[in-house]
Amino acid sequence: MSTPSPQKLKAITIMFLVAGAWGLSMGMFYFKDPNFPLTALGVVNLVLGIFLGFRQLRKDNGSKIRKKEK
Repeated sequence: MSTPSPQKLKAITIMFLVAGAWGLSMGMFYFKDPNFPLTALGVVNLVLGIFLGFRQLRKDNGSKIRKKEK
């Protein structure tokens, strides 16, 4: 499996973060009673967006970090 391009990874990260924020806001504030499944899915989307963003940052900075020579 090939690694995705940086543009696709940025787009997917933004989509996860937006979907997570939307799910949290709709689940917590829009409905009178907090909607747990919607809120939980919002949290999952936020975590995935943060993970993909961290992966993208590590991939970009990976060439700057020297590996110790044996």
